Amino acid sequence: VERLARDIAYGRLNSAAPAKLSDFSSFNLEYYSDRPLENGDVPSKIMTDNFMFAMEYASKFSRSSKSVLFMGPTGLGKTHLSLAIAKSVIDKNYGVIYGSAQDLMRKIENEHFGRENGDTLSALLECDLLIFDDLGTEFNTAFSVSVLYNIVNTRLLYSRPTIMSTNLTLKEIEDRYGERVLSRIIGSYFIKKFCGEDIRKIKAFG
Repeated sequence: VERLARDIAYGRLNSAAPAKLSDFSSFNLEYYSDRPLENGDVPSKIMTDNFMFAMEYASKFSRSSKSVLFMGPTGLGKTHLSLAIAKSVIDKNYGVIYGSAQDLMRKIENEHFGRENGDTLSALLECDLLIFDDLGTEFNTAFSVSVLYNIVNTRLLYSRPTIMSTNLTLKEIEDRYGERVLSRIIGSYFIKKFCGEDIRKIKAFG
């Protein structure tokens, strides 16, 4: 009964996930250039490494897998790879929750202040894998900062893996959420940087 209730709760939270993206086979590395950027990074090489990392992470996933931060500008495939991992992990019968930071924080705040029923925060703290997408898009308040610290810290204490994606730099994460959050991410997460041109623009303009 508890498992069924959990699965129903997870299903509600995951209902907004863009499932059409959640597959490794639809991730196209041809969109990433072989030309070095000004800092010397080669998008095709870095993104191939990120793709291989994501596939290996999904294939070897366990409840004690290390957490991951995908970071870089918009339109580079962070959400796509996160959801591809989620699909693989769900297929192994693990409990996965996906959500945007904006949506999840709004639900937690509404429940905390009695505007909605539910216990989203507990679900986020206890699921086997949490995918927290678009960190930094949520409305920034002392409450949201406190909730993020609670999520990051609690899941690390119980060795529960989290995948976060963000357009923020590490310095911007520190400025927005504080040194305690940044320290835990740097010390305990795989940090994978994404680079290249916005794929949505490439598709739109050819």
